[in-house]
Amino acid sequence: MPGEQYVIELAHGADESALAGVALPDRGEVYKLHLQQNGADLWLLVWGSFPDVTAARAARAEITQGTPGWPRRVAPLQTEVRRAGD
Repeated sequence: MPGEQYVIELAHGADESALAGVALPDRGEVYKLHLQQNGADLWLLVWGSFPDVTAARAARAEITQGTPGWPRRVAPLQTEVRRAGD
């Protein structure tokens, strides 16, 4: 996925099981990401991708279940995923 695109964080947690049961959007792709933050595991469930922050915000407004997070640019997430894999 191009780094300049955006995704929307749907959920996060300290382990993968924290992502279970989250209502998923009716369209688009959903990805599970495993990161490390301050030495601890962090799992994200993100939806996307969107070409820019405006499109991501508009898509976020369509979600009616749960409390989606903010739009996030893909490039920093890719860096974090690579770092967690090292």
